[in-house]
Amino acid sequence: ICGLALALHYAHPKSRRFLFFVTPLILSGILYDSMRYYADFLRGEVKVAGPYLLEKSLFGLGAPRETPNEWWQRHTHISLDFLCGLAYLIFIFEYFALCIYLFFADHLRELRVAAWSFFWVNFAGYATYYIYPAAPPWYVALHGLGPAKMDTPANAAGAARFDAIFGTEFFIGMYGKAADVFGAIPSLHVSYPLLAFLLALRIRRFRAFSFAFLILMCFSAVYLNHHYLIDVFLGLVYAGVVYGFVAWAYSTRAINADKIY
Repeated sequence: ICGLALALHYAHPKSRRFLFFVTPLILSGILYDSMRYYADFLRGEVKVAGPYLLEKSLFGLGAPRETPNEWWQRHTHISLDFLCGLAYLIFIFEYFALCIYLFFADHLRELRVAAWSFFWVNFAGYATYYIYPAAPPWYVALHGLGPAKMDTPANAAGAARFDAIFGTEFFIGMYGKAADVFGAIPSLHVSYPLLAFLLALRIRRFRAFSFAFLILMCFSAVYLNHHYLIDVFLGLVYAGVVYGFVAWAYSTRAINADKIY
């Protein structure tokens, strides 16, 4: 990351300007990776049974009642495994691609809102991971509702079915490097697509695609057994509130990109 930042800074005035606008994205990555070093010192008691029982009481299906996650794990299909796995594989790249488009299309105000919204929704989400650490549904499926096993490694859960289709290890490798296992609430997987959709509304481009991708990500989070519906709804709320605040904060600030450096 440091090497990339240095290359962008020295390569060309336009790449230096790009670095200025995307610095919040870089800070978000550093913030996420740093959690592995201090998470255990800040995290409160991990909630295992609470989110599961609340999910079942609000959205339980059938008799005996089961969570939507549990129902979908019994009704998987290879086409859904592919679509949901693909969405989970590219959801970060969708947002980064949008930011690159905003820069080259000279939507600099929207790019600044996009970058800082990404940073602050991550900051708020990561803070919640420590204030209210919660076990994801795949953890309950594997280990039950007892006290949290803090040495549990991250798990690809339903995303492993995507790897099984193609004989790859994308998700096994990705989740093997996860910084926090007990960060289910809120679902940042759906926060980013909502931010992308709100930005698409603002620039009047990619609206249909970003909305379809948002719906797919909301479904994928549950289908792949990574999040409860509660997590999904809170992820949307976090993104909506952060976007509204950041857009308001920058609504009257002028940008003169030629004078940034």
